[in-house]
Amino acid sequence: MNRTTIIAVFAVFFLPVVIAVLMHSDWFQWRPAETRNHGELIQPPHALPDFRLHGTDGRVSERADLLDHWQLLHVSAGACGEDCVETLYWMRQVRRAQDRHQPEVEITLVTNQPVATEVLSEIEALEANIRIIAAQAGRELIDMLPESESGPVSYILDPQANIILRYPDGSDFNGMRRDLRRLLTWTRTDSPSPTLQQPDS
Repeated sequence: MNRTTIIAVFAVFFLPVVIAVLMHSDWFQWRPAETRNHGELIQPPHALPDFRLHGTDGRVSERADLLDHWQLLHVSAGACGEDCVETLYWMRQVRRAQDRHQPEVEITLVTNQPVATEVLSEIEALEANIRIIAAQAGRELIDMLPESESGPVSYILDPQANIILRYPDGSDFNGMRRDLRRLLTWTRTDSPSPTLQQPDS
């Protein structure tokens, strides 16, 4: 057996063991990169102030309505139209993907314009329990959001009405699904609290 063959045999059978030992030793400080969230981290979390907003339909929206559930909150850019309804569809899919955790998640639409009757019907057909805060009430709530954004933008809020993750227009809803799954899993186990990180620039 020549030297090249001996080296090849060593590489195949022993090199992986050597690398594994080094990686778990104090000589080699490499650690796998932590899983990063897909949404943009709001740091520190943006706590919504107490509010009581009166809608043009007579409906009253309060901060208390957002408590005790995770919220998928979408801010429409102007009137809620086709793109807005499509976003709500994908948020519904994100919620449904949480399986037995679905009851812990709610969907809220915020818009600074009234919602047309036909759009209301589309939303109702999509998901009967989507909360809608529109027109003047929507404008007032938008002013309480980070940087007073007018959208379109989506957020994840924790059960204390803290905004923790932001998803700009065009974000991948699979990323939102994964982020929410991680949050729901960590809060239902004895695992340490999740370490959310800013996405790579």
